[in-house]
Amino acid sequence: MAESPANPFDPFGLAAGSTALWRSLLSDPQELLDAQLAFGRALSEMTMRTAAGAAADGGPAPLASEGPNDKRFAHEAWRTNPYLDALKQAYLLASETVLQTIEGADGVDPQTRRRMRFFTRQFLDAMSPSNIPWLNPDVLETTVRTGGANLQDGLRNILADTRDNEGRPALVDESAFTVGRNVATTAGKVVFRNELIELIQYAPTQPELYARPLIVVPPWINKFYVLDLQRSNSFVQYALDAGRNTFVVSWKNPDASMRDLTMADYLRLGPLRAARVAAEIAGTEQVDAIGYCIGGTLLAMLLAYLARTGSELIATATFFAALVDFSDPGEVQAFISEESLAYIEERMNEHGFLSGREMADTFNLLRSNDLIWSVAVNRYLLGKDAPAFDLLYWNSDATRIPAALHSYYLRQMYLANNLAKPDVLEVDGVPLDLGRVRVPTYCVATAEDHIAPWRSVYAMTQLFGGEVTFRLGASGHIAGIISPPGKKKAAWWGAPSDAAAPPSADAWLAAAPKHDASSWWPDWEGWLAVRSPERTTAPDGLGSARHPPLEDAPGTYVLER
Repeated sequence: MAESPANPFDPFGLAAGSTALWRSLLSDPQELLDAQLAFGRALSEMTMRTAAGAAADGGPAPLASEGPNDKRFAHEAWRTNPYLDALKQAYLLASETVLQTIEGADGVDPQTRRRMRFFTRQFLDAMSPSNIPWLNPDVLETTVRTGGANLQDGLRNILADTRDNEGRPALVDESAFTVGRNVATTAGKVVFRNELIELIQYAPTQPELYARPLIVVPPWINKFYVLDLQRSNSFVQYALDAGRNTFVVSWKNPDASMRDLTMADYLRLGPLRAARVAAEIAGTEQVDAIGYCIGGTLLAMLLAYLARTGSELIATATFFAALVDFSDPGEVQAFISEESLAYIEERMNEHGFLSGREMADTFNLLRSNDLIWSVAVNRYLLGKDAPAFDLLYWNSDATRIPAALHSYYLRQMYLANNLAKPDVLEVDGVPLDLGRVRVPTYCVATAEDHIAPWRSVYAMTQLFGGEVTFRLGASGHIAGIISPPGKKKAAWWGAPSDAAAPPSADAWLAAAPKHDASSWWPDWEGWLAVRSPERTTAPDGLGSARHPPLEDAPGTYVLER
């Protein structure tokens, strides 16, 4: 473990970052003054427009507008009421000025700048007038209509969240779902279990199957059933209906006794063992594999390991929103530094793991307006019940992460980006070089992903040594992947599969046609069918003599909290 941080009360180095920022600004006071004067002029112009009634319909365009995905100011009063419109614009102008000042400060290293911008954005989001009850027209309107009942309901929600959710606003009505009853319901059997995984084989839905089995490696920071929420949006069901003999890894929710499990342990006990078991059950020498998010990072390591050892166990690989190059992992980089990692390691050393709640808090901060502040307004000011939404239920069903594994992942991937460097990392003495990976690869990123930014995911096309077909889906890290045919607003971008991927992600996008009102799932199905055409009769039962069924899907590990 690393040494304890010098200042445990400031693990993210905000004090030092603020000092560096102010030192830079004060070294060039003219730039700071120019920013203040520009803000003052914009504020004066906005005030004059308001006084003249320019906020009414038909007036000039506002000086500041919220982004297309910003739902905080959706109520029409933020546009039609001149005073609320002025308040909104003043807030947006002030926010933009502060962030631009941070961006323009000279002499601040990029990591410090990114960290200060991120945490300043958190403060600015908290200060939004939409969070203040007597300024939010939705709240005022609802309070008048209900005679204040919304505030009474909000108080009850505050007390309930304090009691049941550690003081956090509840994202979902957890009582509405039960794993195995109305989520994760596709029929199947657990056909293998070790100390880290259960391997689920799903019951075929077609009389004839592709001979090569398909194994899916989900992230271990969440439960596997994001791929099997409801029948209408289940990727597992889609793969079965496409004739795939489908196996899914279900990770155990680790406790303190598993604190010393490493990335190599996860590779050996997880996808490597699962692939061998699936191949034995199907009577094949090879499997097709899918890795999602961090499960994809692990799959990439496994491919490099197999390439170096001469094994052809995995015939094709598909990656869903998975990073192998961490040089620019997006806003999450604000949490990565020697000081913050030492703090996280100290916390993990106490318990033996990182709690799922702490990981969820980090990801929620990446979309604080959607996952924190709007939820708080709805529950505490509008008095609304938490929604019954399967995806949010899955999101709340987080898992723990062993200390040794998580420390390795943060340091080797996020801090040092060593997986992208040939022969720096190793598994059991075998050096890993992604350039040796020659298996045909299908890689999907999503345009609004805040966890695995799509341009960073695209780097896979330049690191692997074989054919890589890249696709870009619409929406974010989950909604862009769970995008079945028929889904409203579905879209994806993709050049022909045989087109070479240019070095630049933006160059690729400029040449890639957009497929509106369409899911990329059928494109993946067609891609895989060409590369695994052999078919066989569906088996009468699941498992094999060596690996008989142990229990019904979704198994035991997924139920552990």
